[in-house]
Amino acid sequence: MKKFLLALTLLCSAIFAQPEDSDFTYWPRTYFASIGFNVIANRGDLFDRAMVLKDDGIDETVHLPNTKVIVSPDYNIGVNIREFTLAASFQYWTMQGSIPTLPAPQNEQDMRFWRFGLEGTYNFFYPDFFQVGVGLGYSFSKLTIKDNVSNAKGFFDSELNGSAIALVTQIRYFITDNFGLTSALRIYENWYKSVHTKNSGTVDFHELDISYYWQTYIAVSIGAMVQF
Repeated sequence: MKKFLLALTLLCSAIFAQPEDSDFTYWPRTYFASIGFNVIANRGDLFDRAMVLKDDGIDETVHLPNTKVIVSPDYNIGVNIREFTLAASFQYWTMQGSIPTLPAPQNEQDMRFWRFGLEGTYNFFYPDFFQVGVGLGYSFSKLTIKDNVSNAKGFFDSELNGSAIALVTQIRYFITDNFGLTSALRIYENWYKSVHTKNSGTVDFHELDISYYWQTYIAVSIGAMVQF
């Protein structure tokens, strides 16, 4: 249902943003790739909640991280079709994160965050060298945390799985026809819906009487783009 609503929104944008001459027989296309860096601030349920899993008679507690700022590379590839841009974006980063509910030195653990998303934007001022884009995105994310699960056997890793809907704004400044600078602001409303541990396997949160773990990510990025 969520994917259908997203597709419907993009279709409506295309209909209402048709060219003045209403001539759809000629839609010039260009392709692009960009690389940059993200600074991601986040807040939500991960900072306020923990969970207890029960399986095969073993109780285990998943201690959630309190990492409020993430810095990661930002990779994008896509196609421009007149005023519209369709893109795939990817972020991957490893870091040290804080787990307040664990004692020292266990409360500092390695974490791995990745996100893969699809985005559609409409670019105002096309085809000028300066363009402002507004659109929507849908993404999948995974947060892997080392030794944040405790049970009678010791400490183990966990893996949180989630999805997100994003509001995307971007600025493009073309220095030449083939090279430009980019900046973007993305606001992700991310819901983590399952956790995986060695003992319990993959557990959906609704089995624990938890709807979702909501986390809001605000990502600011700058980068360089090649267009061809």
